Amino acid sequence: MDKGSLRAFYEKNMYGVWREGETLRYELLGEDPKAKEPKSNPFEVVGGELVRICAETAGRRAEFTVHAYLPEEEQKKRFPKGSPFLICMHPIQPVDYLLSQGYAVFVLEIGKIASDDTKHLGAFYELYPYGEKAEEQTGVLMAWAWGASKVLDAVYAGLDKEYALDPEASMVTGVSRWGKATAVCGAFDRRFRMSIPACSGAGGLALYAFTSEGKAYDLSKVGGPSEYIYGKNEPLDCLQSDAERGWFNDAFLQYKAPSEIPMDQENLIMLSMDAQRYYFIIAACMGEDWVNAPAMWECYKKADAVYRKEGLGDHLVLHFHKEGHAVLEEDAALFIRYFEHMYYGTEKDIDMDALKTSVFEGQ
Repeated sequence: MDKGSLRAFYEKNMYGVWREGETLRYELLGEDPKAKEPKSNPFEVVGGELVRICAETAGRRAEFTVHAYLPEEEQKKRFPKGSPFLICMHPIQPVDYLLSQGYAVFVLEIGKIASDDTKHLGAFYELYPYGEKAEEQTGVLMAWAWGASKVLDAVYAGLDKEYALDPEASMVTGVSRWGKATAVCGAFDRRFRMSIPACSGAGGLALYAFTSEGKAYDLSKVGGPSEYIYGKNEPLDCLQSDAERGWFNDAFLQYKAPSEIPMDQENLIMLSMDAQRYYFIIAACMGEDWVNAPAMWECYKKADAVYRKEGLGDHLVLHFHKEGHAVLEEDAALFIRYFEHMYYGTEKDIDMDALKTSVFEGQ
């Protein structure tokens, strides 16, 4: 199936309509005045330089704020043409490490873009109200992806010069439900140079058709037990529950079993396949029973076969760390070395073969 047909399938049957083409402007607001206040929860975004992004379309207007964390001048010297940068759906652990390597980081106030429920509130839905008709429906995962895309719009509109960025050296990442949104973002906004979905699970990069529940895996190579038995995987009906169905459009409710879905999630990766783009999957081996890490490995294998056939084998890689539902510093150290190898042609300290396998291979 060609990319146009894949894109149409996902818009019609799963994530809803992708939106673009708004009139956009941004405003620099200076340092976050709440930077020294304690966080009320782990996903509260504080610190950095505040940027207000305003979008208008069809007589509607909405805005949201993004936090920009910028490397020091000494670290910026690594990249004379401008710093590479990550757009993060939420705060991630290794921000300080990334800054120390000369990378800039943007963090979304994700709940302001779209509420994580079926109410369909937030900046996105102020522009595109959720309606009864299919063409009026965009799920929350797609709405969050839109938010990351608008930050990239702002970079191309002038933030690259404001913050000394290389607008072509863009990455997007997120964990769990925001890992799903990251995979969606990479599929629908072709400008992102690298997509880094982490621990995305069902509705992301876990195959709907592959169940690891009750299966035993030898995780000793990553420091885990020699027999790790996977517990319950997230089922399809959970994605369609009141708690999660807002992530998708209404048409997704038509599927009563994974066997009814006519294609599986390796096709979401296919939408990012391009000679100028890279894909780095992150997951954990232990404690990821619900998000079904082995199903993400199986998804990778299916997509990798096509990437290799197209001569793009090195453009799709992965790293499964031992445990932690997160982007860890060890992941960041690997994905920046990989990015620099692919984008800048850097040859140092990169083991490409290690980024093409996992502990689940052969099991």
